[in-house]
This record gives sequence, C-alpha cells and structure tokens, in this order.
Amino acid sequence: MRINTLVLTLAFAGPVAADIVRVPYDPLLSELDTQIDFETYPKKMSPGTKLDNVQSFDGASFGERFRGQSVVQEDGFDALAGIPSGPLEVYAGAPSENLSVTFYFLISNHLVGNAAPGFPESYAGGEGAIAVLFDRDQRAIGFRVAAEPEPDTQAEKGVMTVSFFRRDGSIITQKTLPLDWGRGSYGFARTEDQRDIAGVTITNRDPAGIAIDDVIFDSQTVTGLAPTPDPVSDDTI
Repeated sequence: MRINTLVLTLAFAGPVAADIVRVPYDPLLSELDTQIDFETYPKKMSPGTKLDNVQSFDGASFGERFRGQSVVQEDGFDALAGIPSGPLEVYAGAPSENLSVTFYFLISNHLVGNAAPGFPESYAGGEGAIAVLFDRDQRAIGFRVAAEPEPDTQAEKGVMTVSFFRRDGSIITQKTLPLDWGRGSYGFARTEDQRDIAGVTITNRDPAGIAIDDVIFDSQTVTGLAPTPDPVSDDTI
C-alpha cells in the first residue's frame, strides 16, 4: 500500500504523530462519494449571487467561521481568531460579508468568501473566510481553487491557509500553501487513515482573492476504501 510506504519513510526520521498530508486530488474523486459543485445556483458573473446565510448541502454546510471564532481584518483580508467551541457549529458572517457564488472563467460556479466592506464590492469578494462543516468525520477531503491576478498589475501570487478541526473544536493541523493563478486542485488525507476531520476553514492572501469549487468528501461512512495516494511534494506543508 502506498500509504504504508509513506509511514515507513517517516519512521526513519523517528516517531511522527499522525498528521494530514497533501495528496493528488484526482484519485480522491474515485474514492470519495460526494462532490459539491455549486451548480444549483444561478450562473452569474462577478459579483455573483449573494448568500447571507449558512448554506447546507447533503453531507456538509458552508459559512464564514465556527462558533467560538471571530473575524478580524488583516490588510483587507479576513483572518480567524479564537478557538472553535465543540461540538463544531458553522456560523454565517455579517450581512453582505458572508458568501457568494460566482461564475468563474466561463467554466462553472465557485463559492466565494466576502470580506468587509462586503458584497458587491469587487475588492471584498474572494478575500473572506470560508468554513466547511461535514456531517460525518472524514479521513480525506479535496477541493479546487480559482485564483487570478488583479488586472494591470504585477502582483505576486498569494497563499491559502487551510485549518483542519475535530468535532470537539480542537485543531488537527494547519497548512499554508502557495497558489497558482487559474484553477488548482488540492487533496488532503490523514497519514494513518484516521477519520476525524470534522471541519475546515480556508483563508487566503491572494492579490485578487480566491474561490473554491468541487468540494469532495464522504457523505457516509465507508469501509474498504482504496489506499490513500502518495503525498504531493511541497516544501511549504
């Protein structure tokens, strides 16, 4: 099994606690049974469709933050402060500062987090926090990210921070990843196949903000899944 190869490799460096590693997204598509693609919303170009409430789907809910967290502004971007309270509960942001759905790249709908001053300001869309709460604890998840440069600028590419939480609100780990412009794909899995990812938060520092799409996970507990793919090589995680 490929995951065993990873564990054996880590063993040479001494005892290592279970962690979450980045893995290829595409193999997870055949392993995980649910994908949320936001295509049920109207296909509207930026600023898109405003969503002031928690958005619930089969198996997962989307908002701005978890109960116990607060939102602070850092250079125009949302940052999340505080420790989530258990059991995890997802909260919406203030009116116009929660979420929206935008039709990106003439391809598909994407979910956008809105920071202050809020929808429909173009420099607020994509800079906001997104929180995802799963109905069942997960051992692997994935999503796609759209990021694009600001027009007529030479801005450097930004980063995305993904924080993983257990059902009781305790943090498993936090990953900060570099972003490429266009549509990127990100998969994450437990190194020891544990099933305890109850929720994630996503924040970013990208010049024009980000949007997410095609969130994949298990909506029911499944046994006999294929081995977790080998981790992606990335010195930043």
